[in-house]
Amino acid sequence: MRIFLVILTFIALAGAADTFWRSPVILVLPVLCAVCLALVLRISSLERRLRELEGRAAAERAGAARADVRACAAPTADGGAGDFTFSEEAPARPVAARPAPAERPAPKAALSVFEARVREGVRAVWDWFAGGNPVVKVGIVVLFFGVSFLLKYAADHSLVSLELRMAGAGLLGVALLVLGWRLRRGKPVYALLVQGGGVGVLYLTIFAAARYVGMLPPVGALALMTGVVVFSGVLAVVQNAMSLALFGAAGGFLAPVLLSTGQGSHVHLFAYYALLNTGVLGIAWRRTWRPLNLLGFACTFGIGAAWGARYYAPQYFATTEPFLILFFVMYGVVSILFARTPRENPRLDSALVFGLPLAAFALQMGLVRDTDMGGAFSCLGLALWYLLTLGGIRRLSAGGDGAEAGTTGTGLRLLGEAHLALGVIFVSLAVPMALDATWTASTWALEGAGMVWLGLRQKRLVTRVFGVLLQLGAAAAFAAGMSGVEPVLDDGQLLAGLFLGAGGLASSWAWWAFPAARLRQEEFMPAVAGFWGAAWWYGTLYLRFSPHDGSALVAALTASLGVWFLLQRRTAWPAARHLAQASAALALPAALNWDSHPSVNHGWLAWPLALAALFAALRALENQWTPRARGWAHSAAGLLVAVLAGREAHWQAFRLLQTGSWADAALAVTGVLLLLAAVSAPLDWPLGRHRAAYLRAGAASAVFLCLWWPAVSLSAGDPYPLPYIPVLSPMDLAQALVLAALAAWARAADREKALGAFCPERRLPAFLAAGGFAWANVVLARSVHFLGGVPYSVEALYRSAVMQASCSVLWSVAALAAMLLGWRRANRRAWLAGAGLLTVVVIKLFSVDLDGIGTVARIVSFLGVGLLMLVMGYFCPLPPKEGK
Repeated sequence: MRIFLVILTFIALAGAADTFWRSPVILVLPVLCAVCLALVLRISSLERRLRELEGRAAAERAGAARADVRACAAPTADGGAGDFTFSEEAPARPVAARPAPAERPAPKAALSVFEARVREGVRAVWDWFAGGNPVVKVGIVVLFFGVSFLLKYAADHSLVSLELRMAGAGLLGVALLVLGWRLRRGKPVYALLVQGGGVGVLYLTIFAAARYVGMLPPVGALALMTGVVVFSGVLAVVQNAMSLALFGAAGGFLAPVLLSTGQGSHVHLFAYYALLNTGVLGIAWRRTWRPLNLLGFACTFGIGAAWGARYYAPQYFATTEPFLILFFVMYGVVSILFARTPRENPRLDSALVFGLPLAAFALQMGLVRDTDMGGAFSCLGLALWYLLTLGGIRRLSAGGDGAEAGTTGTGLRLLGEAHLALGVIFVSLAVPMALDATWTASTWALEGAGMVWLGLRQKRLVTRVFGVLLQLGAAAAFAAGMSGVEPVLDDGQLLAGLFLGAGGLASSWAWWAFPAARLRQEEFMPAVAGFWGAAWWYGTLYLRFSPHDGSALVAALTASLGVWFLLQRRTAWPAARHLAQASAALALPAALNWDSHPSVNHGWLAWPLALAALFAALRALENQWTPRARGWAHSAAGLLVAVLAGREAHWQAFRLLQTGSWADAALAVTGVLLLLAAVSAPLDWPLGRHRAAYLRAGAASAVFLCLWWPAVSLSAGDPYPLPYIPVLSPMDLAQALVLAALAAWARAADREKALGAFCPERRLPAFLAAGGFAWANVVLARSVHFLGGVPYSVEALYRSAVMQASCSVLWSVAALAAMLLGWRRANRRAWLAGAGLLTVVVIKLFSVDLDGIGTVARIVSFLGVGLLMLVMGYFCPLPPKEGK
């Protein structure tokens, strides 16, 4: 079957490349072949496992009966007097228990699968020619071709009258049948071969008389052929002779090919094949002769494909399509009859079950290649057949009694699974043929989720794999429908993306809900599918709405939070809990990427409602979460509030005063207030109860303020419309408040262990000293700029004598303060830091300030530094080492 599917794949590719089959939809045939091949492999595996189990059970029964083995009874005296009935089916043999040998020889090296199949095929061909009576077999075939050529030659050269030629050929066929029937008892194999030849000769005679000679009207010829079909089938069924049926069917199917002139009507040809296939169907009702079924299927669709490739035209559609549907239904019923038959090893006719839709679909696509939506309706028709017959197959599998019902039900259950898979495949193929990429993605995403659920419920790996492939195909179709480097989605693409997300999340739920059906390799699939679904869900929302339609985005995020909230309350699904916990973090990109400021575009209404819903969900669900998850959810919520408040304060200050320094100061003051709120916790919930979480969220604000501080130090901080007053200007005050707030936050975070092992309070003295020194220098620089008229740039301030003298005095005062503090607290580090700064001042005096020795500023700097050094030497001696 696998080789057969591979051959069909190559045929499909060749048909797609042929100039006759111009429909690009035919390219889906290789994909359909691959899917059917996977289903065949799965069914073969199940059949092999079933045979192994039955073999073990038979061995156990034989072992139990080993002690009671008796000699075979003698044949009865009254056997053999009746009529002979030939049967080609091997009688059931009792399983004999073989004694275990003392030593088993070493097994030979196992053959490869390919070598085994090649040897099996060669053995089957050899058995056919060498078994039975090979001379008679070859003779019948030669005689069959001889009669065909004789009839044609006689018709072309008018050697004998038409009536005599036709009568002689018919009598020859009848004579062969009579001879075979009379010899059925003594030489059954020979008799069957002769009967098959007679059936073939009758087929040739009737067809030639109707087509070439005109002796028989079409209705009469069809009636006679019907009689031959029925007669040969009855002979085969009565004698239980599959060979006779094969010979008769082969002759019947080859007769039109051998006598064809290319001038006949295709309606007559297909009507004739319909009669032949009726006989095949009738025999299949009574006998499970798989070779006969495959012969009829291959001849019907093979010869039909050859005719279509050479002669088909669109005007023949009305007279060709009914026959294709009829043949498809016939062999569909044959496959059901084969699966219904009880047998020890229940199995499917895989070549027919999966080869039939491939062949029929290929021919159908050739017929409708010029019809709008023809491919889509064809796929829907095929899917309708498989899904409608599924109910009948299930009812048949549930009927019966005893062991026969068990074997019958197993085969029909396998067939039902195959029909379900094929129905879903053709529904999936109908979508891209009828709809655009957006709707294809939507349909495939939901269908894939349904297949994953069904595969888990039925514990079918192939079904789950097909569902995953469908969702990947939906993602590819969605990507194919997008355009541009920075795509903006429309409403249809929004719906498709949400369906992709919903499909992934539904698959995650299915993998979580059926843990017993998961394989060991699938343990990670609930998390992977959940991440896939959440990425599509939120990614689609951001691509569709952000940043131009922010209020709709916030509304969608709030609605998503409501969905996760309800799922969290009603189920224990981990993905819903994780998404609810991450809602604040998932809303952060919207707050950061908002157009201008959060209150624009109805944000003044959307964000407060979203925050209210967020904190309400946190309050309602916090008892169901672990402390760690609860803490991080509140941290993300605090960070979201900080981002929104900071952006809004910055924009409003700039709008009111039209200056960047006030806006920057407002941003810093907002961050300071939020840090102080986290430190003081004025509200019991959520700040007091989750103080560590909000202090942890303050770490992000602290990092931002630490980066903001040096950035604004490079600007003059113009307080317009107010005059500049050192230390009291808005920027100077903001920077001082930032230092104080960071110090308070560091102490509180250290006490609450909000940052884990990291202890910021240990580094607090150094941070405050460095920050205070830097702040004093920035205030000095701004004072020189605003009061001294020096441009606020590094080069201009460096060349300013006033700035250099002021820095020398300021640094000396700072050194004096550090040394005095170190002496009073016996802290040698502080004293040495002040001494180091003083050394820098001295070096600066003689390397920088000495260049302007004639200026008043330089004189003041030297005098001031000298006096301060004298004071230091008197009041701040080096403190002793610890312990002395």
